[in-house]
Amino acid sequence: MNLKLNLKLNLKSNQRTFAMLSLFGAFAVCGIAHAQGIAFITDVKGEATLDANKAGLMAELKKGNRLGCTKACEVGVMYLQSGKEFVLKGPGDFVVGEAEVAAKVGPPPKMRETDWKVSGKTVNAFAQATSSASIRMRSIGVASSLKNDALPPAERLIYPTKTTVVSLQPAFRWASLHEKGRFDFELRSVSSSARPIYKSTANVTNIKLPGNLKLKPDVEYAWTVKSAGMEVGTSTFKTLPAHSLELTQKRKPLDKAGFSDWLLYALTLQELGASQDASEIFEKLAKDRPDLPELAELGK
Repeated sequence: MNLKLNLKLNLKSNQRTFAMLSLFGAFAVCGIAHAQGIAFITDVKGEATLDANKAGLMAELKKGNRLGCTKACEVGVMYLQSGKEFVLKGPGDFVVGEAEVAAKVGPPPKMRETDWKVSGKTVNAFAQATSSASIRMRSIGVASSLKNDALPPAERLIYPTKTTVVSLQPAFRWASLHEKGRFDFELRSVSSSARPIYKSTANVTNIKLPGNLKLKPDVEYAWTVKSAGMEVGTSTFKTLPAHSLELTQKRKPLDKAGFSDWLLYALTLQELGASQDASEIFEKLAKDRPDLPELAELGK
């Protein structure tokens, strides 16, 4: 009897425990859903904090996060849904709300409307990338990092290679020990067995398509460069679909546009698969903003 009673009591106890764990799990799932990122950091200048940690570029923000700014500090915050960007200037203490950033201490943030729409998935991926890059760069140093990197082959194609391009007239670049050529260039469509679309020679390590030749949207191409009968390299690339080309042309910032616009444009290109075009922008941003060493890693 005692054994049966103990078994029943244990069973009921286990059932209650299971029910409590299930309920706790449900609350946890709800909490996670509620705490998903709604904004991210588009720029950081000076000493800024996110809650108890250092604020980093592309850090994902949730409702209730606190941002602290010293006197010589500036932080950009953009909301995923609206595309609104808030610029915070210190000294101050700010809180991330559902649709705007409010100042608890200090001057109210300045807001600007934008057309940028970046997915949370992209923000999360780049936040992880910039975080890893930042840790790596600060732990071993830029000079040491470059010293340890493997040297690329002397004879190689540089751009565009295994990527999507944002232009129907891309400028082709390659590297060679014989910088003054002569080089034989050939471009053809991958899906067509017909004769090459364009053939030319060059005495430098780059070539532009003639003004009357434009590639077709959403088509894969292959290009080859030879020197003295020896192949420098061959690779493929793809043009963006027409709607994506229109989007990139519409979203491309003016030369005088601010840092965050160019950062978001690079993110847009990355989302569209134009990784080499995005990397070139990151590389330029890294030169302009040496205070953000993680950008140099994204430019590789």
